[in-house]
Amino acid sequence: MANLSSLCKFIQLPKLVNNKTGINFRTIYRSLSSSINQSTYVNIPPADCKVRYTTKVTLQIQAQASHHRHLCSKNTNDPVKPGLDEFREREEKKEEEFEQREREKARAASDDTNDAKINAIRMKILEAALPHVPTSGWTRETIMLGAEEMGFPGVAHGMFPEGGFALVSYFIGKCNAELLKQMKTETDNGRKAIHDPIEFLVDFVRIRLEMILPYKSQWPQAIALIALPQNAATSLAQLLTLVDDICYYSGDRSVDIEWYTRRIGLATVMKMTELYMLRDKSPQHINTWEFLENRLNEFSQLQTILSQTEDVTKTFQNSLNSAFITARNMLGLGYNRP
Repeated sequence: MANLSSLCKFIQLPKLVNNKTGINFRTIYRSLSSSINQSTYVNIPPADCKVRYTTKVTLQIQAQASHHRHLCSKNTNDPVKPGLDEFREREEKKEEEFEQREREKARAASDDTNDAKINAIRMKILEAALPHVPTSGWTRETIMLGAEEMGFPGVAHGMFPEGGFALVSYFIGKCNAELLKQMKTETDNGRKAIHDPIEFLVDFVRIRLEMILPYKSQWPQAIALIALPQNAATSLAQLLTLVDDICYYSGDRSVDIEWYTRRIGLATVMKMTELYMLRDKSPQHINTWEFLENRLNEFSQLQTILSQTEDVTKTFQNSLNSAFITARNMLGLGYNRP
């Protein structure tokens, strides 16, 4: 057996020379050459030798071919590889989503910071504009005077798309906040008992209305701006919040159906007194404060009478309560107090 071809011819196998199969014929040749050479010393018949080593060569070729296919499947068609690719793609997608969320958070934080800065500038301009209202009214021009006074350019009017109502709304919010602060001080933040709720209501409604007096001549213009449809939601929200604060610190802790009726009644009395005050020419507006006290007493008496008339009371109160609840829900107001 001088070479592999003569060995294959001896054991009746075809000539295998295809290196692409991955079969190591040199190893098979050496193994069989050694075995056949040994067989010549033990006098094995040629026929038996052919059968025996044909089988052995076939098994070795099959084993090496199977091993080669296994290696190729790992390198090219390995079923695990798509799984790794999918895992990698999922991880990369998660990482991209995480980075996107972080960018959005940073952008939102930046927007909030910018909004806070812009709002602070707006408040400064509006505060500076208030002293100009008695001469210039509740107008965009008045706001521009405040902007110039604060050192901002005239183009700052773009920060107030609401026009003059921005100044009116700022003034109302400022007055409501000041009144709330005084009521908290008077009642020890609501912990002090109120002996005469009507007197409390008269005193603090008067304090609130007196804040309008420096702008009395221009207040009809403010009322006209408040009544505009695009401004009604903001104005109503400020009014309902104000009357709820006054009722709460006057000692009204009720949770029954009259909770809404009292607030509707107080809001009505306040607006009636406000309109009366604009026409009042009495010294120190004495007639206005007398009007206020009388209306609140009447409302208290009416509430007492209605509470004794079940059928009328339920119908009347249900109508008022429904209106108040609807307005509160539309404006997104909540009055959950401790």
